[in-house]
Amino acid sequence: MTSASDLPGPVRPLLVLLIAATVSLFGPLGDAHAQELSAADKNLIVNVKLAGLWEMPAGMWAQERGKSRRTREVGRALMIDHGRLDTATHAIADRFGIALPSEPSDQQSAWLGEMKTARDDSEFDRVFANRLRYAHGILFPVIAQVRAGTRNDVVRDYATTANQAVLRHMTLLESTGVVDQSLLPEAPVPQSNSANAAMDVGFGDLVLGLLLAVVLGGGLFMAVRALRGKNTRTRTRAAATEPDPVPSAPGEINV
Repeated sequence: MTSASDLPGPVRPLLVLLIAATVSLFGPLGDAHAQELSAADKNLIVNVKLAGLWEMPAGMWAQERGKSRRTREVGRALMIDHGRLDTATHAIADRFGIALPSEPSDQQSAWLGEMKTARDDSEFDRVFANRLRYAHGILFPVIAQVRAGTRNDVVRDYATTANQAVLRHMTLLESTGVVDQSLLPEAPVPQSNSANAAMDVGFGDLVLGLLLAVVLGGGLFMAVRALRGKNTRTRTRAAATEPDPVPSAPGEINV
């Protein structure tokens, strides 16, 4: 079997280039599940904790003050889900050494203040549904971006759970029938053809890499084939020039 050391000098650089092209296409082996947290990963965990710090009290008040039965049901559902999310948030924060806040932000505290000072239960229902729906609309794309781009397996699972909970909460809040659509956060303006351009660049790089691999692989194959043919011709010539054996004398044995 021909080893790399047996290859002629011009073939070895081709082999190195072929290996480099393969790594550039498929990435280094054994590094597919890096466990380092990015700034976006940490930001998500902190923001989910902040959401729980004000949404659980809001859910409790909704069960007590909600005028409609639906508002009371939604408040209970939010409390249960955020209780579970809070447990998961503390577990992942402890694992990766992330400091979590213990108080809601100033904006979240102001929203709680609006609920607390609502003139009547009907106004409470409107404030509860609209403030919570707005906040969930802000957090939802943050979770989606981390879920799509994180390199950390644990954070990916955590983001999946948080994404499902926030989507469920938006749907529940909208089911109260008092969410004002004009108060929802504005959707980001799409950059024309940015996604398609990114896909085109990625596809072009892939095709170029595959062509490079094919060319280098073909060159390496031809070089190895030529080397083997050369070795065969050398052995043939050596056999052709080998002297005829000397006839044995009676009673002698040629070895």
